[in-house]
Amino acid sequence: MSPTYFAAESVLGGGERFAEELARAMAACPGVEEVKLVSFGPRSCRERPAPRFERVILRSWTDARKIPFSPALARELKGADVVHCHQYFVLSTFLAAFLSRLRGSRVFVSDLGGGGWTPGYQIDQSRWLTAHLPISEYAARELPGRCRQYRVIHGGVDLSRYPMREELAHDGSLVFLGRVLPHKGVHFLIEGLPPGFPLHVVGPWPDAAYLDRLRGLAAGKAVTFHGALPDAEVRAILGRAMALVHPTPVDARGSAGVHELFGLALVEAMARGCPVVASDAASLPEIVTPEADGLLVPPNQPEAIADAVLRLAGEPGLWARLSAGARRTVEEKFTWERVAGRCLEAYESYEAGTGDGR
Repeated sequence: MSPTYFAAESVLGGGERFAEELARAMAACPGVEEVKLVSFGPRSCRERPAPRFERVILRSWTDARKIPFSPALARELKGADVVHCHQYFVLSTFLAAFLSRLRGSRVFVSDLGGGGWTPGYQIDQSRWLTAHLPISEYAARELPGRCRQYRVIHGGVDLSRYPMREELAHDGSLVFLGRVLPHKGVHFLIEGLPPGFPLHVVGPWPDAAYLDRLRGLAAGKAVTFHGALPDAEVRAILGRAMALVHPTPVDARGSAGVHELFGLALVEAMARGCPVVASDAASLPEIVTPEADGLLVPPNQPEAIADAVLRLAGEPGLWARLSAGARRTVEEKFTWERVAGRCLEAYESYEAGTGDGR
């Protein structure tokens, strides 16, 4: 269950994509009878995108995307063996956890960041959880509530939709992929962009003032602001690029907060053989292994981004090694099939009472 769904009229964000892709992959796992993805929107919808996968959108009685409610939720959860909620501090998770525990269902939550009004801020809803399923070790550091059982599931990519590039070559371009917001640190990337390097900024622009600031920083540089693009165009850009740059910033305490609990953009780029230059912050070091599939740089330092970009451009052998290593890392660790498998193992482990808290 997710409070919002992955569509242009809802939210085109990593959290929404996470829930959609995981449900689809889980429905394809042997032994799984049925997977239902429940979300909320302005209109009701019920469809079957794939065998054993039902997508249900309930018409919300509220206009607030982050505080959806429908009394039909109780009906949709009835009979479930496992209820896996995405987002912790939202009203829908509070209600789902309470109702499902009363009915004897096992309840798990993966917090993908963000939230809205919920009694969960005052009432410890973790008492109704079987366990947390955080998407990174970074996310597991701050588990809410008194339930301490957890298992890290990470995130993934569909390798059939993100194939390896046909040859180990690039066009010298850089890519930023994600929502164009201050907590993504795009300003540090543009400030550090070396002359002559094309940069594709791909993703929706929720903050017009921030976009104007970025356009000012980009004056005289080869920066293209694409906005949101269809997946096919994103895959094509990643398949030609020299690197994806993910410049997550940190605050004065060195914390990225809850803004980068897992970087889906990183694994999607890596699947295309696109090495990643990422901040050494939040969950990103769990994805990128320096000198093996990408480079890590100190956060908030444009000059460090510039140095990494120039190094990739000036050392073709390094780039080719990182490109091949990026694809290999994704194949070994970050596919949706592997994420679904980790979830199923956790469901079965805690059902049998063998959960070890990790």
